[in-house]
Parts: sequence; structure tokens; C-alpha cells
Amino acid sequence: MSVRHARRWGAALLGVVTVSTLLGGGTASAVSGATPVPDGTYVFTAKITFGDLRACTGALVDPNFVVTAKTCLTDGTGPVTAGAPARPTTVVVGRTDLTGTAGHQRAAVAVLPHPDRNLALLRLANPVTGITPVALATAAPAAADTLTVAGYGRTATEWVPDRLHAADFTVEGVGAATADVTGASAGATICRGDAGGPALRLVAGVPQLVAIGNTSWQKGCLGETETRDGATVTRVDDLSAWIRERTADVQIFGVTATGQLTYGVIDAASGELRANRVSTATLGFTPKAMATLNENTILVTDTGGKMYRLDVTGVDPLTFTTTWIGDGWSSYDRLTYDGYGSLYGQIGYELRRRTLTTEKPTSQNDLGYPVTVAAGFSQKTLTSPAPGRILGNLADGRLLSYRINGGGPEGFILSTLATTGWAGYTHVLSPGGGWYFARTAGGGLDRFRDANPVDGSGADLAKSTAVSTSGWNQTLLSARPWHGVISVFGARPDGRLTYTALDPVTGAIVVRTVSEQTLGFTPKALATLSSDTLLVTNGGDLHRVDVTSVQPLTFTRTTERLGGGWTHDRLVYDGNGSLFGQAGSVLHRYTVAKAKPADATTDLPNHVVPIASGFGVQSLGANGKGHLITTTSTGALATYVVTPAGAWDGRFDPATSGWNGVTSLFSPGGGQYYRRDANGVLTGYLETRPFDTSGADLAAYVPTGTASAGWDAILSAQSYDSWPDSTRRW
Repeated sequence: MSVRHARRWGAALLGVVTVSTLLGGGTASAVSGATPVPDGTYVFTAKITFGDLRACTGALVDPNFVVTAKTCLTDGTGPVTAGAPARPTTVVVGRTDLTGTAGHQRAAVAVLPHPDRNLALLRLANPVTGITPVALATAAPAAADTLTVAGYGRTATEWVPDRLHAADFTVEGVGAATADVTGASAGATICRGDAGGPALRLVAGVPQLVAIGNTSWQKGCLGETETRDGATVTRVDDLSAWIRERTADVQIFGVTATGQLTYGVIDAASGELRANRVSTATLGFTPKAMATLNENTILVTDTGGKMYRLDVTGVDPLTFTTTWIGDGWSSYDRLTYDGYGSLYGQIGYELRRRTLTTEKPTSQNDLGYPVTVAAGFSQKTLTSPAPGRILGNLADGRLLSYRINGGGPEGFILSTLATTGWAGYTHVLSPGGGWYFARTAGGGLDRFRDANPVDGSGADLAKSTAVSTSGWNQTLLSARPWHGVISVFGARPDGRLTYTALDPVTGAIVVRTVSEQTLGFTPKALATLSSDTLLVTNGGDLHRVDVTSVQPLTFTRTTERLGGGWTHDRLVYDGNGSLFGQAGSVLHRYTVAKAKPADATTDLPNHVVPIASGFGVQSLGANGKGHLITTTSTGALATYVVTPAGAWDGRFDPATSGWNGVTSLFSPGGGQYYRRDANGVLTGYLETRPFDTSGADLAAYVPTGTASAGWDAILSAQSYDSWPDSTRRW
């Protein structure tokens, strides 16, 4: 069949043939007329389930991304657009036999559709480890070529596959975006469920991805009566640059001396520059400071004091629109955003923080809750490497890191990461994840890795291969921050665990999952040490729970207890090495000596009792190093400070009433508090100066109560100060 004809019938069947409805039935194989592939073969192939509507096939092209057919991801209400999938979508990679447990299951959290082809990238909730992504072909398919197509779709005799199958197909014709294929052996057909499946070419024994399944007449598939033969595949061989750009994890925007917007894309791990573009249009004003909020939103001030929002409407070519949102910003010399709701600005030697209440500010009101952190800031540059943290270099060559707590006493904690070597850099940028990029005076871009960017130490800071030695001549540069979530774990009386991800800006629930497995006991207290480590008690024994995935929520726990005598009513970890527990009216403190404690005696040492009596609080949380937040039976919100030596250093009440009936209280840090009432409703609050002695700056955090009901009685948030943090993503 000619390519011209293939396009005609392919378009007619689009949305019918490429879509694979979930059907009941017995065991099945995929790619009709194919051979079951041996275990360990084509392990990069993925089974994709789009809600309860359909299942398709895909291929792992990056540890964080799977490619599949765009039509697999439509719910029928409109075109597939960038953003969260229209329905909950799960991806299983590396499981040749679907009845087994090999490989990995991940949730898809974002869709990146190709503008012109039936192809989309799915970003996974967590990277896939232990499986090598398929190599991308660079040579186009040609007539008479043989391609191997793999898939989990329907066969001639069975509805739903339980094993990956593959068959050879012959290329009949090649078009600009697709190619025609027919089975190389009798009965080889692409069926429902195979859409998006990899079409592979073997090169020196290594499979390369040439195309993915697109459309098919489905001759010979179960339930089909069509007599016409053949199928089309969507070409991938010429999309290597497009895929590599969108799977890279660092985006840097800038402004040239002539007012044009620039866009650079870098793979952090390799330092490879994968895209570098300049807009044709200019800003139309003289810029002074800029901060990137997300993938398509940038704040820029001009020398006259106006602030504008730039909305990036395209990256190839680079286009944008400009919206004025307020005046009075002329004194701001530098801006940066941490991806968690805090916008920082330097005014002379003064540092200020504002809180974003929307992802796209339209007025000054959307940059509310202003607070002056402190004076004495003399940074040449300003960037944010993690939530509540800023980073900058000085003219004397030092690289300084700050943990921002708010104004007043302990408004910030200063750490020196380097004492020399940073004077010559005109810009220092960080998207997060421990990656720093520094622009040299000559226009080069150096790359650094900080293995733990929240520990306040530069001992693990190392210089890597430079991204470029020239070409970075912008007057302003700003990295897109790896956005994050507030991670909240919960425990239910039946022993199941829950995970909820809250958007720190909007308060919306991003993810909510419940484990199928149980702890094997009734949990009493829960503390989150990091993104993958929890401590749980059953009223006497302490166990460590290792979270292996949050979408779906899976975990393992220590069979043997870490220790006995853990009769605490509540536990909380402050993210800075201290585990606190309340037992009756007594407050206990322990040092967390290992990221994954295995023995309470050696790994949770230095047990002290800061308060021996009178600590009969109703809930317990931590909002910073040695800082506890509690609620009392009288309805007060009470804060306690415990020194590094383990002594109680005072109590202050941000609120003396109105906090009755709080069954759980938690904070990730940054002055953000969340309270659960007896009805299971969660409400958010913000205290812009959380470590002072006043509650005048405590207010319901907009939007308050958006998390609604259904929250567990036992809740624990991951601290912003804990590391590693696998929740920060681009």
C-alpha cells in the first residue's frame, strides 16, 4: 500500500484502531501472530493503562519518560494537551510477564504531546532504575526494511494479554511522519492495545527505536472482520532532538542586552546543552531582575519599577506574551523563586520574601505576605537550590547558602559552602536537586554538583564538566526551579499507609494513594525521616518502613523491631537530625544518626528528656531545627524550642485560642502549618516569621481548606530540610 493511501485510511481509523479498550477475558498475548518474547527481552517496553478506558503499549526512552501514541491518552472530550493526564495513568516497565512482579510500576504525572504526530511523552512519578532505555534510531526506515514490533495488545484468540509478544513487519513505504508496514509472516497483525508499541531495528545486536504503533486495519485480531491488511507506524527516527530536549531536566531563561528572551535546555547529569534559542521579539522595556516560576511563567522587573509576567507560548521558536502586574519594584536588584511558593528579592543589602498564592500572578495581591528577612545581604547573584533556601556568591569569592525561616530572630541560618573561587561568576543558578550552574565573565557556563544541598556544608560540592565555554552573554539569567510538593504520609487503623501530595502554592491535592499492603499491626505513631523512610510504632515496638513507590504506594518494613519501649503517643522528625516523641506529658528527644536506622540503641542515640512533665499536648509537629508546634487542650497553638543540647528553651503561643479539636498537626517548614480536625478536614496556615514570639503574622493560608475531608488521624509531613528529596521534579 502506498504511503498516500496509508495516510487516508490511517486518519479514518485514528481514535478507533489506535485506542485499546479495556476488555474482560482470559489470558492473551500481544501482536497477533507473534511470538512471546523471552523474559528479559525488550524490557524497555511498557504497558500503559489510561484510567478505566484503555490500555496501550509504550517504550522507556529515559529513566523518567515513556513514549507512546498520543491517541492512547485522550478521554474523548478534547485534544491531548500538555499537563497532567486526563485520567489516572499507570505505566509498567520491564514486566514481560504481566502476571509476575518483575520491573517497575509508576504513575504518569505529565503528558508532553508532540504537536504534529500521534506521539506523546509520559513523565513518570519516579525514575525507573535497573532498566536501560531503548536507543533512539537516527536512520529513517526504508522500503523493504524489517522492523520488529512489540506490544501487549489483543491477539487472534484472546482479549487481554498477560505477556509481551513481538513480530516482524516489512516496511512498504515511508512518509514524512509515518511508514506503512505489513506482517513479514502469516498472521502478524497489530491489534488494539499495541498502539504506541516500539517498532525496532536491530543494529549490531542492539535494538533501536525507529517508530511506534499508530494505526491498523486489525485484520485477524479477535472480534474483527476486516479483510484489509497492514498498519502504519509513527516515525521516531527524526525526533531525537525533540525527545532529548523534553527529557532534559534543566531549563534556563535569560534576557540579552538587546531585550530578547533566551531559552537553554541542559541535561544536568551530563552537562549536555540540548537546546539554545533566542526570541525574535523583544521585551519592550529595559529589564532589571527576573525570576522563573515554572515552565511557562517568568517575572521580570524593569528599571522604572514595573513588574511584568512573561507567558512563554512556545519554545521552538521561542515566543511569549507580556502582562503588567504592578509597580513599585524599582528597588529590587535581584529576584529568585524556590518552586515552593517563596519569591525572594534583594534590595540593596536587604533580603525580602513574598509568598505566591497562584502559579500565574495577575496583580500585587498574588505576591502577598511580604516579610523582611534581614539586612546585610551583599550577594552578587541570587538563586534557590531548595525550598526555603537561597544561594549566592560574593565579590570576595565566597559561596554562601542561607536557610530562610522568616524575619526576626533566627530569620535565616548562614552557611559557607566555599571560601574562595566564586568571585568571577556573574550569575549563579540552581534548578534544584543539588545542581549549580555558574556563568563566567567570559560567557562560559560551569557546572557543579552538591550531593546534599540542604546540609549547609560545601564538603560534598564538586565541579563537573562545563556546559559551555562561551555563548552565555545574557545580562540576566534565571533557572526554572524544580517544582515540588508537600509530601504527607498517613497511617490507618487497619495498618494501611496513605500518601498525599499537596501543591504548596494552591493547596490542591496533586496525588492521593492508599497502599494495598498493610503494616501487619495497628499503628500508633508515625514520623517521616525522608522521602523513602518512615518510623512507625505499634504502641511499644518501633519499625522502619522503606517506601519503594508512592504511585502506587508500596513499601517494605523491618521484620524485627528496631527497639522496644516506644510507647510514645506521637512522633515527629524535625528534618535536622532530631526525632521527638511525646509519651503522656513527657517530651523525649533522640538523635537520628543514620538515614535508615536499623537499631534504636545505636542509630537513635542521645536520648534526653527536655520536658519531664506538663507536656500533655493534643498534637505534635515540627517546623524547623529544634522547633516544635503543638496544640493544647485549651485551644492554643503553642511552639516549643529545644536546644541542640536537648534543653527546653521556652514556649511561645502564636495563637491562644481557636485551635481546639485538632487531631493532627504537621508542617514541612517555612512557616506552613496544616491542622486536621475531628471531621478529617485539613486547613492550612502560614506564619511568615515562625520563630519569633508573636502570632501577629499567622493567617489562614490561601486557599484555606482546599484539601477538604478524608484525612487520616495519624499524619506526618516530610520536612523541607530532609534529604534525599525525590519529590522535586522539573
